[in-house]
Formats: sequence, structure tokens, C-alpha cells
Amino acid sequence: MTVVHGDQLHDIETPGGNAGAGMATPSRGATEVSVIRQRQGPGGINPPHTHDREEVMVLLAGTVTLTVEEEPVALRPGDAAIVPPGTSHKVETTGSEPAQWLIVAPVGVRYFHAGGEEGFPPWSR
Repeated sequence: MTVVHGDQLHDIETPGGNAGAGMATPSRGATEVSVIRQRQGPGGINPPHTHDREEVMVLLAGTVTLTVEEEPVALRPGDAAIVPPGTSHKVETTGSEPAQWLIVAPVGVRYFHAGGEEGFPPWSR
């Protein structure tokens, strides 16, 4: 068993006012499911992207608009969204407070920018 304490996580800054930290990733010993903590400041945006596997987003704090295939949906703390593979989506922090959420996906999920090029977020390893 592996225990990852929250105070041991180090966020990795990415464009758009975002930061992520791998909680359960292959580098931490996860073999089936990955869990990533994402944070985003007010007005921040995680640009349109897709994945090759299903992704679940669980909002922990703040308010965001999750736009899936051009359809915006407001999320509040405690809400979860299931994004099917290959579905374009983006996340915008819409409130005045920072947002925080968990991304849950199978280990090995691949990330693709809107133009189709594969991304390799360092926090996903």
C-alpha cells in the first residue's frame, strides 16, 4: 500500500492559470487508476482538449464552467462530470475564488490538444 499525504504534493504550473499534482499516478505506484489534483485561479482556463479514455472530474472548490462539445455546464463543489473518450472539453474558473478539482482516469490515459497533437503533462506521470 502507498499513502500520499496532501502536504507532500507539489503543484506543477501549466498555462492558463492552472497547476496540477499527481496524487495516484504510475510514478507513485498506481497501476489501474490515476488521480490528479488540479487548481485554477479566477479567470483561468484549461483550453479545449480530448483524451483517449474516459475522464471523471470532481469539483472540490470554487465554481467552473465545463464546456463539452460547445455546450457549457456550470459545476459547483460536490459535482462530478463524466467526459467520454474523444470528447472536446475545456474548464474555465467562473467565480472569484480559485477552483480545485480531481481528475480520475485510467492509468495511461492520453491527452490531446485541440489541434490533435499529443500533450504530455508532467503531473500525469
